[in-house]
Amino acid sequence: MNLSTPAILEEYDTAVPEKDAIRALLIDDDVEDAFLFSRLVSHSKQMDFSLDICRSLDAAAELLATRQYDVVYVDYWFGFETSIGFVLDETKLKRPPLIIITSLDTPDIRRCAYRAGAAGFLSKDNLSVQAIESVTLAILGAKADPC
Repeated sequence: MNLSTPAILEEYDTAVPEKDAIRALLIDDDVEDAFLFSRLVSHSKQMDFSLDICRSLDAAAELLATRQYDVVYVDYWFGFETSIGFVLDETKLKRPPLIIITSLDTPDIRRCAYRAGAAGFLSKDNLSVQAIESVTLAILGAKADPC
């Protein structure tokens, strides 16, 4: 009886899976929330995030006009205003998919975000690296070869 490991399995076991490279923009006026988000994506096992952070919608619009991103994460609330107008404008310009992030996860806010053109939604109450990966992969599709 031969109990040796086939060579193909040995190669598979030692190979380090390649991460998908994701160029992302986070738009959030709350420094602590932005820091938390950046820490979470730095622990991603599936994606290698290159994350730019912007604290205003106007500055973000300028960045989006000059830089290429795969995905944009945008906070729902900016002071007393929402980012819905920004989402509408950017969706019309056919820019990268926008994912809304908010601590007010209600059906009305989700409906409003999706109607404005948001491609995805993340709740700050349940924010984790797994949630970010899942939504991002669902929107962008897996770049890696299928299993």
